[in-house]
Amino acid sequence: MPAFHLREAPPGAAAWVYDALHDLEVANTTELMGEDLAIAAEWNRNNHADERTAIKGLLVALPGPAPEPAPVGRFGLPEVPAEPSPILGTIEFSLPLADNRHLADDTYCQVDAGARRQGIGTALWEEAVRIALQHDRDTIVAWSDHFVGLPADGPRLRARDGDDELPRDRASEFALSLGLSLAQVERQSRLPLPVPPARLAALRAEAEERALPAYRIESWVGNTPPEHLDRLAAMYRTLSSDAPLGEVDWEPENWDAERVRHNDERKHRTGHSLFTIAIARETGEVAGLTELHVHDAHPHRPEQWTTVVAAPHRGHRLGLLLKAANLQALAMDQPGARYVDTWNAGENDHMLAINTLVGFRPHSAHGAWQWKAPQQ
Repeated sequence: MPAFHLREAPPGAAAWVYDALHDLEVANTTELMGEDLAIAAEWNRNNHADERTAIKGLLVALPGPAPEPAPVGRFGLPEVPAEPSPILGTIEFSLPLADNRHLADDTYCQVDAGARRQGIGTALWEEAVRIALQHDRDTIVAWSDHFVGLPADGPRLRARDGDDELPRDRASEFALSLGLSLAQVERQSRLPLPVPPARLAALRAEAEERALPAYRIESWVGNTPPEHLDRLAAMYRTLSSDAPLGEVDWEPENWDAERVRHNDERKHRTGHSLFTIAIARETGEVAGLTELHVHDAHPHRPEQWTTVVAAPHRGHRLGLLLKAANLQALAMDQPGARYVDTWNAGENDHMLAINTLVGFRPHSAHGAWQWKAPQQ
């Protein structure tokens, strides 16, 4: 009798699926990192159901053979049952629709510790490849998580760009066994909170010496005011084209005011963001943006998301000014928060230097792996 079978969870699947996915991630992040870093079940549910800019995929491995008959989903697999079942493993992915239509993106596979070495991860991956090819995607970008506290003298992997490395651990070996190449290493850094107010004030004053009076700073919490929608769209476009990509096959994203409005709506269903932008006084042009996001399910660990400065405006300490101002806003909004996590490409020396100055320190590493369809 087969030890497992695969199912697909359509958008809006039964609540137990997202609860079980969350429990699996709690167990895996605690095993790897020594702490719960799981994404909230409600965030996953909302994100999976939102397909305005990408088709979302969630496949699960359940115990035993597949029942007959069972409703077949859009990816050709039986759909998850209405009744709860133990989940042995999952794979998530997205198929972008607004841009990057050659990609299956954000692919992430997890297997329960008690179900490893049974072929579950490989079976999930093979289904993801099949689905990608059926949707005319010739590139898959997948992610792996790694604890940075392993012995420094152990085997390491390094991407072409940057100095950051990954350990040759279980996740790396699995990716390599599937024929994926390491396209980029991303560093997760952590900032303990609270940052002393005098320290933030000093950092802001240091940056303002270079940035003022040529720029003005505006901050807000929650949805983007209508007058700033086009400005944020410009910054998101800049980030997608200027951020270091290593060897990831990525095309600039198509952002407009409506996409920003929809992005805000999705994020704020289960949390809220704090935004700070820099505007050139002479032209009214947006020069930079930073965003901190607070999840309702775990407000003690806000996340530093976008930080970007447009090329014509670099060299004015705007990156430091934006971060200092937004952290001041965070101290008012979430006085009980314990730390902020952020993610940067290992080769992004400029932003990593700003983070280090603010007080961020390396916490974990993440691999961006790439698979290319064989040439016909």
